[in-house]
This record gives sequence, C-alpha cells and structure tokens, in this order.
Amino acid sequence: MSKQKPKGKGGPPGQKDAGRPQGATSDTVRYPIPRASAAAWQAIKAQRTIPLNPGLIFDRFAPDWSDKSTLKKDGLEAVQQAAKRVDDVLLRDWNARWEMAVRTAHAEPFSLKTDWRFIAGLGRKGALEVGFTFHRYGFPILPGSSVKGVARAWALIQIAEKVGQTDLKALDEKLSLDGEKDSRERKEYEAWRNSLPDDTRRWVEDFRTIFGTTAAAGKAVFFDAIPANRPTLEPDIMNPHYPKYYSGEEPPTDWQSPVPVYFLTVAAGTEFRFAVGWRGTPDEEGKQLQGKAIGWLKTGLQELGAGAKTSAGYGYFTSPSGEKPVADQPVTATAGSRASQPAPAPQLAPQPVPENLVWRSGTVREYQPGPGRGRLVDGETGEEFLFSREAIEEKGWSPGKKQKVRYAVVEREGQRRVVKVQRVS
Repeated sequence: MSKQKPKGKGGPPGQKDAGRPQGATSDTVRYPIPRASAAAWQAIKAQRTIPLNPGLIFDRFAPDWSDKSTLKKDGLEAVQQAAKRVDDVLLRDWNARWEMAVRTAHAEPFSLKTDWRFIAGLGRKGALEVGFTFHRYGFPILPGSSVKGVARAWALIQIAEKVGQTDLKALDEKLSLDGEKDSRERKEYEAWRNSLPDDTRRWVEDFRTIFGTTAAAGKAVFFDAIPANRPTLEPDIMNPHYPKYYSGEEPPTDWQSPVPVYFLTVAAGTEFRFAVGWRGTPDEEGKQLQGKAIGWLKTGLQELGAGAKTSAGYGYFTSPSGEKPVADQPVTATAGSRASQPAPAPQLAPQPVPENLVWRSGTVREYQPGPGRGRLVDGETGEEFLFSREAIEEKGWSPGKKQKVRYAVVEREGQRRVVKVQRVS
C-alpha cells in the first residue's frame, strides 16, 4: 500500500500520480507505469482475465512495494501463478522456430536439465528490486551471451592449467590480443604462443578461432538456451542478517533484524535446449572445433554452472536422462558416449601399483561412501573413470562433488583403471 505524499513533494508536475488510476484513493496499490496502463491493468484484473505472460507481470505490473515489503512477495507469487497458465502452443511454436534457426547455422540442438534451482538475470534492475531474465514471450531463458560465457570460462580454465597460469584475467587478455601483422599486440601474442608446447599451442589457436579476438569474431555461434517444456517457477529467499552493515550504516551486530529478500528461480529438473552453430559451412576442421566448443559448453554447465548464486549450488545442469547408478557405470567412457558393459566386481586383494605413474588432473562427479565407489572426469579430455575407496590415498577422506583431484591410471586387462586419487586443495 502507498501513503499519500505531502503537497509540494514528489516528481515533476503531471507525474506525481503516475501509475494511480483516475479516482483511486491513497490506499490503492500503485504501479510503476503510466496512469493509462495502470487503469487498463485494473480493468483486466476486475474481469479476472490476468495475462498469461509472467514476464509482462514481472517487468510492468508488479505492485509498488516501497511501503509494504509483503507486496513484493505477492508480486512474485502473481508471476509464479501466471507461469502455470502460459500458452503451451506459443512455447511449442517458439521451439520450432528456434530449431529452424539453429539448424540453419549448422548446429544440432542438445538438452540438459537443471540439477537444482536456476536463476538467470538476478542482478538486472526491475520493479521488484531483484531481476530475472524472461523472453518477450514470458518464458525464462539463458541468453546466448551467457551461454558463450560459460563455455569460454571452462575453456579458459583448461588452458590456464596447461600453461601453468593462475591469473585468468591476464590470460584472457593475452588470448584476445590481436592486431595488424606488424603491430605490437600481434608480435606480443605470437612471441608468447611460440613459447608454448605444440599441443598447448593448438588449444590456444582453437580457443581464438572459436571465441574470437579483439579484431575478429569467433566462428562459433552460441544460441539462447530456451525451455523445452512449460517451466515451473519457484519463489526463494535470501535472508541477510546484518542489513545495516550491508547498507553501510553500522558494523554487523547481533541486534539487527533480518530483512528477507524474495526472488524467483526455475525449478529443478527443467529441461533447456542448447545449440552451438558455426559461421559459414564448416569443413572437417570446423566440425572438430564446433564439437570442441560443444564439449566445453556441456562440461562448463555441469561443472561451473550458469546464472546467479552458483557458489550456493544454483545453476548447475545435468543430463536430461539422469546418470546411471555408480555400480552400473562403465569403467571408462567418453563424453556423450557411454560403454554398455558393466563395471567388473572390485578386487578383494588390490594388485601391485607400478612405481612410475602418470598423474592427471580431474574433477569428482560423484562418490558414495557406503559402497566406496565414485566417478571422476578428466579435466582435459572429458573422459570419465570409476574409482574405488582403495584408490583414495588419504584414508577416511570422502571426496565431494566437484572436488579437484589428481589421479593415476594404469592399463589392466585391456582397460584403463584409476589406481590412485589424491586431493587437490
């Protein structure tokens, strides 16, 4: 609810009552839109024919909550309810048009689903203080620029490990250097590139071809990620315990009262469609690079996440079909192609481990302490391996999901097996 402003205060003449329908009292909820639009909205509400576009409600018809914080929660709930009544035919036709555009760009769509809740555009400005990215049709999306950012970030991390550099910002700037043939930027980049091993140099050139430089656009085209089916929106809450500290008024003290901050999320298990196209018709090398970009994107979405609050577990994606139980996983599998043979039974007596081991870097996908089985993925190739409790060198340690590790693999019975796993702090 809004209070009547004292005379002589407020906005410019003619705008003081913007958003308040003609004849409304000071107790009428105001909207941050022109008076005529507010009147039209009130008329629609009176007819009980609320629009089916949740994005329209979120961006234009959210109530003025400046004097009553519960109105903000009410506004988000109105958006959530509208999302349950979206036009499924519109969503289906939009998917069809999106797929036509994707295939025209020589791309093959693929799907991933949200592992938990997902937030896009939380930092955007909006009438409800917190933002959310809706397509104009009212469906949540992950913009193509964000999709590209996820793939680029994962690729950057892989190259940083190869060149032994920890400053990702400096490496990013170096990889983006470009200019005329004899320019300082070009000479600086070429001198650095030529100092790298051959395989690392190839990764650097692939990165620049896929994502572009300061002088040229990348060959890969990253499309908006869109929902495959009607998405479910869920309200969530942040509860900062020291509001006066965050506003700069006073230090964090125990007597401050938490002020809830409500925001919207996409529910877990929501399937999104992704695609990476190519500028021009790709030749054999172009197809390989396109596949590499897709691999970086898939792994980035699963390991880095997308959107806001990824450090709190939001925004991670997984396969739409779900992963098989660890006991049913193959001993080794490449990304996108799993072997059909089940893993062999664990050895009762571990076989001797060779002294000269080749160590690699990877990330734990899953570990179940009960059966003592887990999965990890190679940080460079994306190849996936099983490992057992016996391979973990630090006794009593149960590696968590997304834990960085070093591991060693040996050839046994025609298969590669993980024989040692070490924690990377």
